[in-house]
Amino acid sequence: MTAVKRVYLDTNVFIMLAEKTHETQQRLVALLAGQPSDSQPRFATSELTLSELLVKPYREQDESLILKYDSLTQPSEWLDLRPVDRDVLYHAAVLRAQYGHLKLPDAIHLSSAIGQGCSHFLTDDRGIRDSYEVRHHRHDSLPGIATLSVVHPDEPTLTSLIESLSA
Repeated sequence: MTAVKRVYLDTNVFIMLAEKTHETQQRLVALLAGQPSDSQPRFATSELTLSELLVKPYREQDESLILKYDSLTQPSEWLDLRPVDRDVLYHAAVLRAQYGHLKLPDAIHLSSAIGQGCSHFLTDDRGIRDSYEVRHHRHDSLPGIATLSVVHPDEPTLTSLIESLSA
């Protein structure tokens, strides 16, 4: 695994944290708990995540899950939460043009991750593949990390992330 600078958390990671009870959830909690209190947040997501998370609880009128997701997606010492702005949308369009398999919400998440300087994108979505970068003659490449590596929340990967971030 390449050096871990910052990890973007896809929507499904928050679902695993809030709704699933299994070993993966415990590993995710351990991963997030390793955040040093005196550093910049090592994890990031965009406000699009909140909108995606709230669909099911609104549909099912599950007030406790609405509150849980609202709480989980607040900016904090471990989480950098950013709005989806015009630059993110331009770069998401470039990603969709470069990688035809991407759906718009996934391209927005990937663009947000690259724009926030993330080295890794943690997702359980198998449609989001190996690595991505934004390059287009009209828009400069995004600042920060040139290539974003996609990783999935399986036990070996989460263990490796925990070890990398605690080193």
